[in-house]
Amino acid sequence: MELKTSPELADSSIPANLDIAPADPRVIGLYGVPGCGKSYLMKQLKQELGESDFQYFEGSEVINSVTVGGLNAFKKLDEHQKNQIRKLAINSIKSTCAQSGNVGIVIGHFMFWDDEASEQALRVCTQADLDTFTHILYVNTPVEVTAKQRTEDTERERLNVSIQHLHHWQETEIQEIRGLCRENDILFATIYPNLKGKLAILVRDFQRHDESHNGSVAEQLLDETISVHYDELQTVLFFDADKTLAADDTGARFWKRIKETKGEDDPLSALFGGPLKYSYTAFRQAMLLYEESTNDDEFDAICEELATYTHLYPQMSSLLHQAGRYNHVCPIIVTCGLRRVWEKIMEKAGLSNVIKVVGGNRITDRLVVTPSVKESLVTHTQQVHAAYTWAFGDSPVDLPMMIAAHQAIIAVGEQQSRSKSMEHNLLTAMVNDGLQARQALLPNNLSPPRLDIVRLPVVNLTEKLFLDSIFQPHKSSGGLRLYHATDSNAAKLLSTPMRDDNIRGPPQQKAHSKAGSYLAIRYLVELIDVEEFTMRHPQKKDIAGYRLLGEERTLIVPLMRGGQPMASGVNKVFPKAQFLHAKEPKDMKKEHLEGIVTVILVDYVINSGGSIVQFVRHIREMDGAVRIIIVAGVVQDQAVRGCSPIRAAARSTELTVVALRLSGNKYTGKGTTDTGNRLFNTAHLN
Repeated sequence: MELKTSPELADSSIPANLDIAPADPRVIGLYGVPGCGKSYLMKQLKQELGESDFQYFEGSEVINSVTVGGLNAFKKLDEHQKNQIRKLAINSIKSTCAQSGNVGIVIGHFMFWDDEASEQALRVCTQADLDTFTHILYVNTPVEVTAKQRTEDTERERLNVSIQHLHHWQETEIQEIRGLCRENDILFATIYPNLKGKLAILVRDFQRHDESHNGSVAEQLLDETISVHYDELQTVLFFDADKTLAADDTGARFWKRIKETKGEDDPLSALFGGPLKYSYTAFRQAMLLYEESTNDDEFDAICEELATYTHLYPQMSSLLHQAGRYNHVCPIIVTCGLRRVWEKIMEKAGLSNVIKVVGGNRITDRLVVTPSVKESLVTHTQQVHAAYTWAFGDSPVDLPMMIAAHQAIIAVGEQQSRSKSMEHNLLTAMVNDGLQARQALLPNNLSPPRLDIVRLPVVNLTEKLFLDSIFQPHKSSGGLRLYHATDSNAAKLLSTPMRDDNIRGPPQQKAHSKAGSYLAIRYLVELIDVEEFTMRHPQKKDIAGYRLLGEERTLIVPLMRGGQPMASGVNKVFPKAQFLHAKEPKDMKKEHLEGIVTVILVDYVINSGGSIVQFVRHIREMDGAVRIIIVAGVVQDQAVRGCSPIRAAARSTELTVVALRLSGNKYTGKGTTDTGNRLFNTAHLN
């Protein structure tokens, strides 16, 4: 089968000035034997999806538009010339979608085989098609229906072919297209019977889903899970599911059940063993295979059945139950397998309130879990939530997660059912990636170990010493200290002119400066302390005076521009302190911190805390010991509670926040209500 296109033809039927855009828009091919109903489905999609985000193309109409003389002239060309026109047509579609930013949906033909007597079909798909399509949906209408539609179609002349030939034609196309899609990194799905009713949902999913979106959804689900434990969180335990928590591979069991009822073999071994390997596209393709295999009710029933027959390893069950007793520990299952199965398993084990499952393999799950997702969730937990991480897994897809974690435990099951490639990959991870791991022999410490117990020491998951290493609270060098004057009469008086919309410009700056001076006198001198020095009294004698401890080694940093007036108020109280304007963290250089013992970051309003934390992290990268104090006029309540960036940063570094008042009114000023505009009496400043 020839899919490579030849050099451009010097032929009058082929326009020479057609631009071919190099961009990579999303283009969905809609394939199927002639008469299967592609045009009807296209009309349905146009009605449901609209035309603001999608563009619709009939392949023959595009060929007509790019051929000099139109479709009639095209039909008179030889196959070599026709292929060149087909290439121009698909590139025209690609260019149009790239320029509009819309998703293209294209009705096309893979092969023509109307002549039943011919042993060979005429394949008209080109490499240009395969380079353009990001997704292909195959309209595998039941051939009896297709035969009837071909007979009743009065608009097109079609040869009568037998149902047997239509079936062979359809199956040949499906098999060949599926293989070509895997070779060319294209997602593929057949529509009948289980995707017909959710076709628009599927196309919407194709529109928004990519690897970046996938990672964002995974992090969102992780953050939602962690937020339940956030006030006391110290440790997060990441568990793979199949063959780690139980001996079973629920995915293999799922496809065994499908074979029993529908005669379809497990397609996942061929998928992951093929050119896509364990890529994002491979896992997305696996999701489509699950969607093709069953409707939602059938899928849920099989998951329920699998959960009934899947039993956790006793040691793992005990570990999970114990994890549920500690508020500072958050256990999470992160599985490349079936989320719904493992949710049901946790429910039957009485653990649904203890452990949440991050997983996929249905459209409604909104994500697929890949090895890189597992790794990124561990890293995200460490960097954003400052938690200590453990990872439990059994196979090569778990290794990125285990390499990233602080502690890694390899679940080792019975020899005949464990991953055959794991030992080679383990050695590679140890040598090249510095993996330091231990192994747990399951069940009941009876399985033979992997490698040897010197390079991979054995742990007993039920032993007290091991459990203490997980569950005992970690000593933290961090912590958040919060001081505010919200309910004081002084705060009420000082904040009144700051909140008065009639006061703008210099009077507003003066009000902010007074607030900064108040916070310096009321809180900062108590937090930092004072030191004695000798000064000259008006009566011409030396007496003891007091100033901020290490005042000359203190750096005041107003976050521009809203923090400037308050910072000047702080500076009036500590006149010998150094002063540095900063709009972005990068404005602070390492030389600015030389000899500094205290950094005072000043801003008027802290909403989420994300911006101020960027400064904190930047300072910590340059100096791990300097004291950091945040001074603000208003701090939104949620910025110092729950799953906030400030709380996360304070897990790994001591952080002090001083505020004139806390507020539950979360509002970001715009235009004339912006604090900076009111301070400097400006309408707009870039």
